[in-house]
Amino acid sequence: MPKPNIVYTALFVDDPDLLRQTFEPVHKSVYGHHTTIAFRPSSLSGIEIGKKQTLKVIGRVIDDKGDALLVENTRSENKFPHITLSTVKNVPPVYSNDMLKEATAKHLIEYFNEPIEIDVTEGYFDGEVAVKS
Repeated sequence: MPKPNIVYTALFVDDPDLLRQTFEPVHKSVYGHHTTIAFRPSSLSGIEIGKKQTLKVIGRVIDDKGDALLVENTRSENKFPHITLSTVKNVPPVYSNDMLKEATAKHLIEYFNEPIEIDVTEGYFDGEVAVKS
């Protein structure tokens, strides 16, 4: 079997519509479908495709370009694991990394009193489709 093209490994939100109802996106370009484990990994080593789990949403950051949820994803290679909810036109979702770095330095993250749990499934994105089973 040929090695799949792996753009990123992730925990995919099982019900993105429910997530976006719970946390209404602020900007026009809407996402809310995953939290990245690794971007352009060399393999799927350690990834349990199809594994169901619960993820805690612990905070939110919004600025004039982006909107992201801070999550407890201990496996993420991102310094600030998150789910990008939305961005303004022509701002890529990866902007959330810079936004969260700046918000952390300026103490602008809105942490929730109680984490909100969401269901996710482990998998990867191959450039066309999310593979979760």
